[in-house]
Amino acid sequence: MKKKNIAIIQARMNSSRLPGKMLKKIGKYSIIEWVIKRLKKAKYLDEIILATSKKKIDRKFKIISRKLNINYFAGNEKDVLTRFIDTVKGIQKANIIRICADNPFIDPTEINKLISFYKRKEYDYVCNRQVFSKVYCDGFGAEIFSIDLLRKLDKLVKDKNLREHVTLYLWKNKKKFNIHSLKSNKYLAHPHLKFDVDTNDDLNFLNKIANNKISINTSAKNIVNIAKKLN
Repeated sequence: MKKKNIAIIQARMNSSRLPGKMLKKIGKYSIIEWVIKRLKKAKYLDEIILATSKKKIDRKFKIISRKLNINYFAGNEKDVLTRFIDTVKGIQKANIIRICADNPFIDPTEINKLISFYKRKEYDYVCNRQVFSKVYCDGFGAEIFSIDLLRKLDKLVKDKNLREHVTLYLWKNKKKFNIHSLKSNKYLAHPHLKFDVDTNDDLNFLNKIANNKISINTSAKNIVNIAKKLN
């Protein structure tokens, strides 16, 4: 049986710094639409699931998921590790690619690179984000690990704060796991540039980039080049 590559987009509406940010517009698309549409360009993904909470405010994601033809799951709001476990309940074997929903310009090439590397090597966890490496631009990559490791974490992690962040336990216990951070390509080696959305300033900056005729198909390299000129 083929081991599926399942991308789980972790999303919610009630961001403390920028409430409702998932539906904020960058150009003609909302942030969450950018994420989904760009992820669908990643050829090594077998399935995309938008995993949110059961809160009424997050039901809007169900409509968006149907519209863009991806799967949807509503689970625990605060215990995101449990939400992930419940999202893939019943699936025996899979690689989980954890996607942050506030990365509108997430790059399908970087996702393919991440999956390809993980399948060739013997690591528990691999990322191409600013987690361990401080070289990457922030906002194009993701994390990958097996469903078996996800279930192991569910048993190991008792702290509520750690369960809210899914993989934070791994970062804090690096010596217990075989983990790896991919090396950044030169064109993404600009750690001072930020492409995720936490504040209105972030949103305004990404809209300036979007105004330079970028599309769902624009590469991370070209987006970075535009950002360098604007920064």
